[in-house]
Amino acid sequence: MKFKILDKGGRWIFYYLISSAVFASGSHLIAHVSRNNMWFFSPMSLIQFLILTIFFHHVIKNQLLKKIILIVFGLVTCFAITDYFFLEGPMAYNSYALSVENLFLLLYSVIYFWELMRDEDLVKQSIFVNYLPSFWYNSGLFIFHCSNFMLSLAYNFLQHAHFDRGIQNATLSITFIGGFAEVVLIYIGLLKAQKFRS
Repeated sequence: MKFKILDKGGRWIFYYLISSAVFASGSHLIAHVSRNNMWFFSPMSLIQFLILTIFFHHVIKNQLLKKIILIVFGLVTCFAITDYFFLEGPMAYNSYALSVENLFLLLYSVIYFWELMRDEDLVKQSIFVNYLPSFWYNSGLFIFHCSNFMLSLAYNFLQHAHFDRGIQNATLSITFIGGFAEVVLIYIGLLKAQKFRS
């Protein structure tokens, strides 16, 4: 796989994968050393939100939506910074900001699927959506953010509530399964990119 065969959207997905590796390894290392990695977790989530916002800005065609996406990014960034420093704090899971980030990424995924279904250029060129690398990238992102949304909303509550930890473990398991599906679908997209450009 050569980086130069990726289109602009594919390159941002590649950056997303790199950031995910940094995110996972950094979170694990910090948790091992200091037990609380939340001060690292929330900024990394915001960085990933930025990367995926740029990805959707490239693949979504509607010009008005592109402008709205940039405005939303600015507003969500301000909210995430407020949550990090003033609402939930840097040492807690920033449930408010992470839920909002997750919600908008889900919304962008749905918008992109909707655009693909209505794209007359693809019909004229006889291109099926499953041939497009961005379809597979988006499918992976959609599945992951669907599985992660409940965790984003409820993690702080699950941590502090006094009930069976099985619910927390089940929520985490769903997120991990969604993450595995995301990696598989993005990999299929990268394979499609190689065939699409050859």
